[in-house]
Amino acid sequence: GVVVGVGGRPLINLFKGQVEEDKGGIKTDGFFKTSVPDVYAVGDVATFPLKLYDEIRRVEHVDHARKSAEQAVKAIKAREEGKPVEEYNYLPYFYSRAFDLSWQFYGDNVGDTVLFGDNNPSTPNAKFGTYWIKDGKIVGAFLEGGSPDENKAIAKVARAQSRVEEVDLAKEGLAFASKV
Repeated sequence: GVVVGVGGRPLINLFKGQVEEDKGGIKTDGFFKTSVPDVYAVGDVATFPLKLYDEIRRVEHVDHARKSAEQAVKAIKAREEGKPVEEYNYLPYFYSRAFDLSWQFYGDNVGDTVLFGDNNPSTPNAKFGTYWIKDGKIVGAFLEGGSPDENKAIAKVARAQSRVEEVDLAKEGLAFASKV
Protein backbone atom coordinates (compact mmCIF):
# COMPACT_ATOMS: atom_id res chain seq x y z
CA GLY A 1 0.00 0.00 0.00
CA VAL A 2 0.90 3.63 -0.41
CA VAL A 3 0.02 6.58 1.82
CA VAL A 4 0.02 9.98 0.10
CA GLY A 5 -0.28 13.19 2.05
CA VAL A 6 -0.77 16.65 0.56
CA GLY A 7 -0.83 19.80 2.63
CA GLY A 8 0.95 22.84 3.98
CA ARG A 9 3.27 21.07 6.41
CA PRO A 10 4.55 17.53 6.86
CA LEU A 11 2.39 15.50 9.20
CA ILE A 12 4.17 12.53 10.65
CA ASN A 13 1.91 11.91 13.66
CA LEU A 14 0.04 9.21 11.70
CA PHE A 15 3.16 7.05 12.21
CA LYS A 16 4.00 8.15 15.80
CA GLY A 17 5.71 5.36 17.70
CA GLN A 18 5.84 3.11 14.63
CA VAL A 19 8.92 4.47 12.86
CA GLU A 20 12.07 6.21 14.08
CA GLU A 21 11.92 10.02 13.84
CA ASP A 22 14.60 12.71 13.61
CA LYS A 23 14.50 16.50 13.13
CA GLY A 24 10.73 16.60 12.69
CA GLY A 25 10.61 13.88 10.06
CA ILE A 26 10.63 10.14 9.54
CA LYS A 27 14.26 9.04 9.71
CA THR A 28 15.47 7.26 6.57
CA ASP A 29 18.74 6.08 5.12
CA GLY A 30 20.26 7.11 1.77
CA PHE A 31 17.69 4.91 0.02
CA PHE A 32 14.67 6.30 1.96
CA LYS A 33 14.19 3.09 3.90
CA THR A 34 12.76 3.68 7.38
CA SER A 35 13.43 1.79 10.63
CA VAL A 36 10.60 -0.59 9.68
CA PRO A 37 11.48 -3.32 7.14
CA ASP A 38 10.00 -2.72 3.66
CA VAL A 39 8.69 0.75 4.61
CA TYR A 40 10.00 3.81 2.78
CA ALA A 41 9.33 7.51 3.37
CA VAL A 42 9.91 10.18 0.71
CA GLY A 43 9.34 13.88 0.20
CA ASP A 44 8.76 16.44 2.95
CA VAL A 45 8.27 13.86 5.72
CA ALA A 46 11.63 12.14 5.15
CA THR A 47 14.72 13.07 7.17
CA PHE A 48 17.65 11.73 5.20
CA PRO A 49 21.48 11.86 5.08
CA LEU A 50 22.44 14.93 3.04
CA LYS A 51 25.84 13.71 1.88
CA LEU A 52 26.97 17.09 0.51
CA TYR A 53 26.89 18.64 4.01
CA ASP A 54 27.44 15.44 6.00
CA GLU A 55 24.29 15.89 8.06
CA ILE A 56 20.73 14.63 8.46
CA ARG A 57 18.13 16.99 7.01
CA ARG A 58 14.55 17.34 5.84
CA VAL A 59 13.90 19.28 2.60
CA GLU A 60 10.49 20.72 1.77
CA HIS A 61 10.32 21.27 -1.98
CA VAL A 62 8.72 19.56 -4.96
CA ASP A 63 12.14 18.86 -6.54
CA HIS A 64 13.22 16.78 -3.54
CA ALA A 65 9.81 15.10 -3.34
CA ARG A 66 10.17 13.89 -6.92
CA LYS A 67 13.83 12.89 -6.64
CA SER A 68 13.44 11.11 -3.29
CA ALA A 69 10.54 9.07 -4.68
CA GLU A 70 12.66 8.17 -7.71
CA GLN A 71 15.51 7.12 -5.39
CA ALA A 72 13.21 4.92 -3.29
CA VAL A 73 11.84 3.19 -6.41
CA LYS A 74 15.39 2.61 -7.70
CA ALA A 75 16.39 1.16 -4.32
CA ILE A 76 13.38 -1.16 -4.15
CA LYS A 77 13.93 -2.35 -7.72
CA ALA A 78 17.68 -2.86 -7.16
CA ARG A 79 17.02 -4.86 -4.00
CA GLU A 80 14.53 -7.09 -5.83
CA GLU A 81 17.05 -7.66 -8.64
CA GLY A 82 19.99 -8.14 -6.26
CA LYS A 83 21.82 -5.17 -7.75
CA PRO A 84 23.55 -2.27 -6.02
CA VAL A 85 22.28 1.30 -6.15
CA GLU A 86 24.10 4.48 -5.10
CA GLU A 87 22.98 6.42 -2.06
CA TYR A 88 20.99 9.61 -2.59
CA ASN A 89 23.33 12.54 -3.24
CA TYR A 90 21.00 15.52 -3.35
CA LEU A 91 21.90 19.15 -4.00
CA PRO A 92 19.17 21.24 -2.35
CA TYR A 93 17.28 23.13 -5.07
CA PHE A 94 14.50 25.69 -4.86
CA TYR A 95 12.92 27.79 -7.58
CA SER A 96 10.03 30.09 -8.25
CA ARG A 97 8.42 31.54 -11.34
CA ALA A 98 5.92 34.41 -11.26
CA PHE A 99 5.08 36.35 -14.42
CA ASP A 100 8.41 37.48 -15.89
CA LEU A 101 10.37 36.81 -12.68
CA SER A 102 12.21 33.54 -12.34
CA TRP A 103 14.84 32.57 -9.79
CA GLN A 104 16.73 29.44 -8.87
CA PHE A 105 18.67 28.63 -5.70
CA TYR A 106 21.07 25.72 -5.19
CA GLY A 107 22.82 24.57 -2.04
CA ASP A 108 22.72 26.03 1.44
CA ASN A 109 21.97 29.58 2.59
CA VAL A 110 24.50 29.77 5.43
CA GLY A 111 27.61 31.89 5.89
CA ASP A 112 28.49 35.25 4.39
CA THR A 113 26.76 36.59 1.28
CA VAL A 114 28.20 38.23 -1.82
CA LEU A 115 25.76 40.01 -4.14
CA PHE A 116 26.48 40.32 -7.86
CA GLY A 117 24.83 41.65 -11.01
CA ASP A 118 22.24 44.37 -11.54
CA ASN A 119 19.42 44.29 -8.99
CA ASN A 120 18.03 47.72 -9.86
CA PRO A 121 14.23 47.28 -10.10
CA SER A 122 14.01 49.81 -12.95
CA THR A 123 16.39 47.77 -15.16
CA PRO A 124 14.41 45.71 -17.67
CA ASN A 125 15.28 42.02 -17.43
CA ALA A 126 17.66 42.59 -14.51
CA LYS A 127 19.98 39.69 -13.79
CA PHE A 128 21.46 39.39 -10.31
CA GLY A 129 22.39 36.83 -7.71
CA THR A 130 24.02 35.92 -4.45
CA TYR A 131 26.69 33.49 -3.40
CA TRP A 132 26.79 32.09 0.15
CA ILE A 133 30.34 31.57 1.43
CA LYS A 134 31.25 29.36 4.38
CA ASP A 135 34.79 28.34 5.34
CA GLY A 136 36.16 29.90 2.13
CA LYS A 137 33.86 27.86 -0.14
CA ILE A 138 30.68 28.64 -2.04
CA VAL A 139 27.94 26.59 -0.38
CA GLY A 140 24.92 28.24 -2.02
CA ALA A 141 24.05 30.20 -5.14
CA PHE A 142 20.96 32.19 -6.13
CA LEU A 143 20.25 33.66 -9.56
CA GLU A 144 17.34 35.81 -10.75
CA GLY A 145 16.71 35.92 -14.49
CA GLY A 146 19.26 33.29 -15.49
CA SER A 147 19.26 31.30 -18.70
CA PRO A 148 19.17 27.49 -18.49
CA ASP A 149 22.96 27.35 -18.99
CA GLU A 150 23.56 30.01 -16.32
CA ASN A 151 21.34 28.15 -13.86
CA LYS A 152 23.31 24.95 -14.55
CA ALA A 153 26.53 26.88 -13.89
CA ILE A 154 25.42 28.11 -10.45
CA ALA A 155 24.24 24.58 -9.58
CA LYS A 156 27.67 23.24 -10.51
CA VAL A 157 29.39 25.85 -8.31
CA ALA A 158 27.16 25.03 -5.33
CA ARG A 159 27.73 21.27 -5.69
CA ALA A 160 31.49 21.65 -6.19
CA GLN A 161 31.75 23.96 -3.16
CA SER A 162 34.31 25.99 -5.08
CA ARG A 163 37.05 27.72 -3.06
CA VAL A 164 37.00 31.51 -3.36
CA GLU A 165 39.62 33.03 -1.03
CA GLU A 166 41.41 34.88 -3.85
CA VAL A 167 38.34 35.74 -5.95
CA ASP A 168 36.41 39.02 -6.11
CA LEU A 169 32.99 37.37 -6.43
CA ALA A 170 31.07 40.66 -6.46
CA LYS A 171 33.03 41.71 -9.55
CA GLU A 172 33.22 38.32 -11.30
CA GLY A 173 29.63 37.36 -10.43
CA LEU A 174 28.07 34.97 -12.88
CA ALA A 175 31.28 34.76 -14.92
CA PHE A 176 32.88 32.89 -11.99
CA ALA A 177 30.19 30.18 -12.17
CA SER A 178 30.65 29.82 -15.91
CA LYS A 179 34.38 29.05 -15.43
CA VAL A 180 33.92 26.24 -12.89
